[in-house]
Amino acid sequence: MNTAGPRATKKRLSLLVSMAALVMSGAASTAHAAADLSRLESLLSATPEGGWVKVSTNTFSSAKPTGAAAIGNGYNNPGAVVIAWSSVAWDSANGDLLLWGGGHGNYSGNEMYVWDGASGAWDRGSLPSRLDANNFVVDNAAPQSSHTYDNNVYLPVSGMFVTFGGAAFQNGDIFQTFDGTTVSPSGPWLWDPSKADPNKVGGTTGSGWDPASIGGEMWTNRFSQTTGTAPESYVNAATAYRTENGKDVVYVAADRGSSGFPSLYRYTLGDFRNGGLDTWEKVGEMYNSAAYAGAATIDTKNNLFLRTTIVTGKYTSNLAVWDLNKSNPTDPGANQDVGVQLVDEFGNPFQMNTKFSIEYDSKTGQILLWDGSDQGTVWSVTPTYDANGKMLTTWVVKKLISTTFAQPGGNFITGVFGKWDYIEELDAFIALNEYSSTTGDAEVWLYKPFSTTSTVPPGNTVAEPSAAALLLASLGLLGLARRRKQSRV
Repeated sequence: MNTAGPRATKKRLSLLVSMAALVMSGAASTAHAAADLSRLESLLSATPEGGWVKVSTNTFSSAKPTGAAAIGNGYNNPGAVVIAWSSVAWDSANGDLLLWGGGHGNYSGNEMYVWDGASGAWDRGSLPSRLDANNFVVDNAAPQSSHTYDNNVYLPVSGMFVTFGGAAFQNGDIFQTFDGTTVSPSGPWLWDPSKADPNKVGGTTGSGWDPASIGGEMWTNRFSQTTGTAPESYVNAATAYRTENGKDVVYVAADRGSSGFPSLYRYTLGDFRNGGLDTWEKVGEMYNSAAYAGAATIDTKNNLFLRTTIVTGKYTSNLAVWDLNKSNPTDPGANQDVGVQLVDEFGNPFQMNTKFSIEYDSKTGQILLWDGSDQGTVWSVTPTYDANGKMLTTWVVKKLISTTFAQPGGNFITGVFGKWDYIEELDAFIALNEYSSTTGDAEVWLYKPFSTTSTVPPGNTVAEPSAAALLLASLGLLGLARRRKQSRV
């Protein structure tokens, strides 16, 4: 029996057609043949480097649940899936943007939203699960809605979406299930894009707000199939993905008790379809920076994990950087973060807040920061090393003012977090704009980066920072002491 939804069936047909064409042409077929990126490629070709183009064609609210399947309690504004500390994941196999969130005191719906790059349209990937009187999902077969911060990731090796959650609906903490007697921790949760169906609930049949809703059985709870030391909390956590030894690996900077000093963990997905176990390892600790809200990325060229930080007290760095070559599960304290201070091209300290997100451009080696408080403004930075190959602790950022009049409005209420992703196959960045209660929309935009690190857009020509200015800027990093353990706040 075919259990795939209509979206998955359409994608599968597209894959078969693409594979047939590749075979006839003598080319090798790949999983990415399923993704029809021609529309996005066409839009990007007409967009200048350093410019933005809106790529969504309908409103986000047009995909919300309606009728008997809609949320059956007071927490029923799906706009909160975008607004409330949320993140997206780019499904590279299907050319889709996956959005899942809500949570805590904002929204109880755990439905998946899917933006289709081929058509530009928002749709649902599932219907929301019904909650019991204690606000737990009735069948324990799908996760509670949650703030997701920078914790939604697509896993291309397995073809699955994973969410680590953060602040789950009502409890404001990790995912939980309830069997009528015992409350148990749960997650991470995997979601299968091949089962996407806007008319099926994500869990089992009968578990929707409309009891007649068919269950798509789209979710898998991995809590009992994991080994090792997992984070105790995912509030304000930040993640970055890469493939290691043919496996899906997610690095997670997560903070116990919101102390502001997260540790670095490595999550490796096992062969879950054949009973394989997932593995958690603590591979680094933070001592030289402070971080609360924010996002993370991996510089694959230099093998660095970077997450945005917050300047507070003696901690003056804008980025916390871990050298993944030093990842050490047996002695994670040996892999301490390096605090990096950013300065502009005049040597002035860079002001960064929670409205920034970060992603790595593998084509140019640039790290791009989107300033969500300033519409389409993007900042570029490249890691800097001395003549002996030692990483410097002061890097220069270049302001890239948009080269197009059209650009996202930004002005995020809680922050960008994980709503900024790099799409390698397009060499472009995808961004989810803030939700507008007036239009009911959360627009999807593409940003076309400059093709070289030396490019400065028209009107942005600036002088190179002097050595003296860099020296003065770096003085704030001297004398950083090993931090004291801080209690929960």
